[in-house]
Amino acid sequence: LWMGGMVGPARAQDAERTLMLALYAPMAPLPSADARFAFVDKLSRHLQSAGLSVQPKVFARAADLDAAIKRGQVDLAILDAFYLADRGANYTVLAVSTAAGEPYLRWGLHTHLPGSSILDLSTKRLAWVSPAGAKEATYINNVLLYGELRVAQFFAMSSPAPDINAAVSDVVLRRADCVFAPEPAVQGKSLRRVYDAGDAGRIPNPALVQVSAKVSADAASNIRKALSNFNTTGVLDGWRTGGSVSEAYRQLKSRLRGRPERSLILAEPGRSNTPV
Repeated sequence: LWMGGMVGPARAQDAERTLMLALYAPMAPLPSADARFAFVDKLSRHLQSAGLSVQPKVFARAADLDAAIKRGQVDLAILDAFYLADRGANYTVLAVSTAAGEPYLRWGLHTHLPGSSILDLSTKRLAWVSPAGAKEATYINNVLLYGELRVAQFFAMSSPAPDINAAVSDVVLRRADCVFAPEPAVQGKSLRRVYDAGDAGRIPNPALVQVSAKVSADAASNIRKALSNFNTTGVLDGWRTGGSVSEAYRQLKSRLRGRPERSLILAEPGRSNTPV
């Protein structure tokens, strides 16, 4: 009986604990800073209606998010797929956001210049984003270009833009010539697609992950249940839970590291007798 008396207050304390929900998704085609906060704020309110105490916060830089996580100030986070693949290997994926019901967006190379292929853009100015604060566009090299081109040698590259919308704007305003971006980010911008990344261009949408071990199993379960009926308007319109929601991010992590080395196999042909 004494032990049961201890469990009750512990559960109550866990339920009353405020969870910090961070958003860092510079690659997501949300149109503005206000739209980013509105998205995470609406999700926080939805979780609050399910009995969870959640406080939203938007991060504009990877370094600031990393510092907050190290200080133990982040419990849950909505993270870009590329950031998650690079930095979030230990995070539990609770759900993946959807766009028009799909858990991914299609990426390609878009430009305001004439030409019919990516080869026409050699030495042209590329606008880009560094989703994990890296100095090199590894995700373009190894994922979107299948490791076939080296971005820094093929394009003229400047400093990275803070988010994908700023990168697209650089091309629209002629401060850059081309940009790798998801389709919704360039709609209505009078840009042409000159390269379709194909299957590699189906990049998973931002994921909601558990960052802190302080989030109990009951709280994580309640979050999944609450997200199953969350719907909103805009590019990111819902969430998908259950199944292997984390598999796409594991595959992306593998591709981000580069193509595996090809192994040559020596096969001895069988004897062939032919009539002379």
